[in-house]
Parts: sequence; C-alpha cells; structure tokens
Amino acid sequence: TNLDCIEKIISDFNAAHEGEYEVVGTYQGAYADILSKLTVGFAAGECPAVSFCDSVDTPQLIMNDMLVDLSTYAEENDPSFDFEQYIPGLMNYGTGPDGDYYALPCGRSTPLMYLNLDIVEDATGSKTIPDTRDQLVSLLESVRDNTEATPFMADMVCWYFGNFLTSSGGHFLSADGNTSYLAVDNAALNAFTFWNDLKEQGLYKAATVDGLNATDQFINGDVAVIYQSTGSMTQIYDNAQFDIGVGFLVADECYSVATGGNNLIIMNTASDEEIAGGWEFIKYATSLEVNAYINEETGYMFNNVNSGSLESVQKLWEEKPQYKVAYDQLQYVDDQYVSPYFASLNQEIVALLTQMLQDGSLTPEQATEQLLLICDELLPGGNAETYP
Repeated sequence: TNLDCIEKIISDFNAAHEGEYEVVGTYQGAYADILSKLTVGFAAGECPAVSFCDSVDTPQLIMNDMLVDLSTYAEENDPSFDFEQYIPGLMNYGTGPDGDYYALPCGRSTPLMYLNLDIVEDATGSKTIPDTRDQLVSLLESVRDNTEATPFMADMVCWYFGNFLTSSGGHFLSADGNTSYLAVDNAALNAFTFWNDLKEQGLYKAATVDGLNATDQFINGDVAVIYQSTGSMTQIYDNAQFDIGVGFLVADECYSVATGGNNLIIMNTASDEEIAGGWEFIKYATSLEVNAYINEETGYMFNNVNSGSLESVQKLWEEKPQYKVAYDQLQYVDDQYVSPYFASLNQEIVALLTQMLQDGSLTPEQATEQLLLICDELLPGGNAETYP
C-alpha cells in the first residue's frame, strides 16, 4: 500500500514536470539502512538529491552539515513559500539550532493502540477501549485468562519505551538534546520494569515470533492489542477480518506520545539543478492535497494545519472515524528525542530492549545501568541528577 502511494506521487510529479525534472525512486531499506547509506554516500559524494529519512535521525544529519538549509533556499529562490502551513509539532526534528528548517514532514506518524475488539469482547464481555494503564493491564489479564490469544505485542523500539516513561511523568532528554534525564526519579528503570513485568506475567510477547511481526500476527487475529504506527492503519483495515478498535496510547499520569515517520531532505552535495528539482518535489509531496491523499491511502498522518478543513478529509473521518484518532492525539505530542545524538542512542535502546524482552539476558536494573553508562559516554551533558 505504501509503495503504491509513493509511486503515484512520483509518477504524478514527473508527469507535471515532463522535460524539466524527473524523480527516480529507489528502495534503500529501513530507517537504519537509509541513515547508514546516506552517511557513507555523503563521504563518497554519491548521495541522491532527495531522500526520506527517519525524522529522529534528521538532527544528526543537520549537525553533520549534510543538508540544504531550506529556510535560506526558500528565502533566496521561493520567498512566498510558507513554512507555517505545517503543524508545528512535526517540524521539531527538522529544525536546526539556528532555527532554520532543514526538512519537510512527509509520511509522519504517531503510534496508536489497535485492538481486536472481537477478542476483547470474548475476554471481557464488552468492546471497551482502555484509557489508562491500569485499564489496559486489566484487559490484558482478561485476555490471558479467558482466551487463547496473545494479549499484547509491540515492536521493541524507543517509541514505546519512551511512552512508558513520559506517560508516567518522566522526561527523556534536555531541550538542547545534550543531557539525559533518564536517571531522574528512576524514569528509565520504571519504564524498563513495566515492560518486563508485562512479559513476565504472560501479558506481552516479543514482537517477532516465527518470522511474523506484531502487525502480521494482529491481522491474522492472533493478538488482542498492539501498539503500532498510524502508517499501518490502511494495511490493517484492508486485511484484518475482525472488528478493529483504535485508541490513544494509554495514560498513566498523563497522555503522552512522540511523533516519528519520515522527513524529506535535500542533500547539500547535490548540484544546483538537482536542488531546484528536489525543492519542487518535496514541496509537492508535502502539499495539502497530496498529504490528504497519503493519509487516506496509508494512515500516515496530516502535516498541514488546514488538513481538517478539506472536504475529502471530513468525508474520510465520517466514514472511518479511526483515521481521526491520530489527528486528535497530536494535542499530546511530547517530542523528547530532538537531539543530534538520538540516532545512536536509539540503536542502543533497541539493543537493550531486545536483550531484556526477547533474549532474557538482562534484568530491568541491568538494562538501566547500561543505558546510563551509554548516556554518560554519548551525551555531552551525561546524566542529570535532577530536572532543571
């Protein structure tokens, strides 16, 4: 579904700019693959003019002076372009320390809670969507005790570790991205412990089992609840054969959610002509109407402040109200990963989660100890003892 969407955007752009510009799309792998290839390609002078990248990786690319400063480019070449058309919370990762923009949001996402309401009803007697952590745990216990389904699955990614931390009132990084708050009030330990307790109590299963990921197993009807990206919404709805519920990530002390997904960037190794074409393409791919098409076709969320005013969007929300959940959840965005060091820190956290939840080789206490050591070595400010 997502590939079809990207190919149509490229095809339509090329048709509108025939004889002027041509975009050739090539698949380069997952986020980590793209970051690695861009880094290696930049050193060799062999980068594409335009690339998708994981939004949280963008600050690292900015720090390494790899990207075209879009604010300066627009001021000099396209002064009527309005960056304020984009939802402010989606511009954080693409904003440099100088306040200029280096990326535009396209295919951005937040995580959501997806529920197989048929399993929920079998387990509890009603199709209820939990709002709080206590309600979620109670639901998962009912699924464990009353059905054969797996209660809960989620990919072992920082998104959910971060949610367990911030929804309990903890904080991740300082505003400048240089200092960790993971040790304050045992924030990291509490998040690791909650997730590990779910596993130990038979409420959570590691996200990849027998070659199938959490989304596959959910679509197959084997899992009651998953946390997954808005970008999986259409895939789930087109393939699942049961009643689907969608909700916010549950609150503990508060609702809290991070954004993720893709940014579009232009590499500063490109020629002037390629940069000009790249600018036209990323403007087109992030425009109001194209973004509405992306949302309906994939579930990736709106990037434009005027998205809700479109007639096509109002119709979609009326017919499929689940698509509005991600838009409503944006009021609780808490992007605490805006740091040029987060791309590296993210990989370390994923490795620790894998060792704890899948391999069983780390306890929450050991995972926390290792994470704090990593932060001390990686971040200029190390680990803070208190919040400022």
